[in-house]
Amino acid sequence: MARSKTAAFMGIVFLVLFCLSAVTGQATVKEITSAVEMTLPQLFFSLSSASILLIPLAIVTMIAAVIAHLCNQRNVGFVFSLVSFAVFGLFMLLFAQEKTNAALYAPLSDALKEAGVKKLKKRDVDQIIVTYTPFVYLTLASAGAAVCLGFPRLKTEYDRRKLRKDLLPYAYIAPHLFFFIIFFITPAVYGIYAAFTKWDLFNEPVFIGLANFKTLLFDAGNTYYKQLRNGLWNTVKFVIYSVPFCIAVPLALAVALQTKCKGSKLFQALYYFPSLLSITTVTLSWRYMFNTQYGVVPNFLGMKENWFSPPHSWIVLVVVTVWWCAGSNMVIYQSALASIPRTHYEAAAVDGAGAWQRFVHITLPGMKYPLTYTFIISVVAQFNVYGQPLMLTGFNNNEANAVLLMYIQENAVKKQVAGMSAAMSVILGLCIMAVSYVQMRVMRANAPE
Repeated sequence: MARSKTAAFMGIVFLVLFCLSAVTGQATVKEITSAVEMTLPQLFFSLSSASILLIPLAIVTMIAAVIAHLCNQRNVGFVFSLVSFAVFGLFMLLFAQEKTNAALYAPLSDALKEAGVKKLKKRDVDQIIVTYTPFVYLTLASAGAAVCLGFPRLKTEYDRRKLRKDLLPYAYIAPHLFFFIIFFITPAVYGIYAAFTKWDLFNEPVFIGLANFKTLLFDAGNTYYKQLRNGLWNTVKFVIYSVPFCIAVPLALAVALQTKCKGSKLFQALYYFPSLLSITTVTLSWRYMFNTQYGVVPNFLGMKENWFSPPHSWIVLVVVTVWWCAGSNMVIYQSALASIPRTHYEAAAVDGAGAWQRFVHITLPGMKYPLTYTFIISVVAQFNVYGQPLMLTGFNNNEANAVLLMYIQENAVKKQVAGMSAAMSVILGLCIMAVSYVQMRVMRANAPE
């Protein structure tokens, strides 16, 4: 146990030394040599090199190793610290081999211009020589010490069996964990950092503190202030309009299919099929259906309204979303219905209960937990709405159907105001977290014992 605590301490030392570590880049152009230094945390947020993606993997796995050691999970801590040690060493190797390192080029070019190099072009920099400060090597050494101190016991057969038992679950989740760290945690950290910067996607982000949030929340005369309120309100309206139907329609389909009528499997496949399609395919198909010139709804059903302007546009958005999402919830409800004993229905029928009474007093209570679960995932999913309003209405009708994610994409990609877009994303994420927290409390209160 003492070695586990010491290994955890070395893991903490690794994290501290990482914050103190730095790399030095040196380049010579026209017989003028300049050098710059950049700390590893600064390097992490430079967003400029593929090898830098190894840094968050090393950091997260070392944090996991520290937690495992503190929880007396020595075998698990050893594996995570070993991965951190190997990944950080691989980063040092790959980063030093990049001849024209993009992370160091920008500050080096400024240094060379200050030193007297005029009309500097990127092709003039043949090679950037990368060296590491002593703290980098101490960081790697501390990770190696954590590996040695956490080395598992292998003397007896019991120790070897315990090692296999402890590590087998992590062997199964290792591929998912790798992609989760690289493609979820890392972009999330970058996005949160970008919310506190002024960034145009091309130059280095400039840290400006809470300025973006002050503009979004308090500057009533600013365009982004208005976009946040309009986009967030439209998002909330879409959630309110669509979620009840995303629950009620699949529930009705599941109850209808419970009768096991002839061809029920075919209908089940047909109802589930839309959930397999991409949102682009679904939205464009329904856009054709509601087109005022050649669509099925205006021409064959005689409904001549403009379905792409409010209030009818909200109807189209809800119809498209429910048609696309109903299949997934329907399958969950079918599984829940199958778990309700048939004897309950038979006893209720003997007592004279009608179909509606059986549904209210037997079906709904027996599906309380699945209904709560689908309600939570439906709310979270609809808060992230983007494709349907973008392709059906866009920013038309005075942005009457423009949701917040549309403004985020528009500002980041087209207007290159990535810092402001990131701040909008953080606010949207906090709203979703608050709603999810309340729903999770409700879900736990309704969880079966």
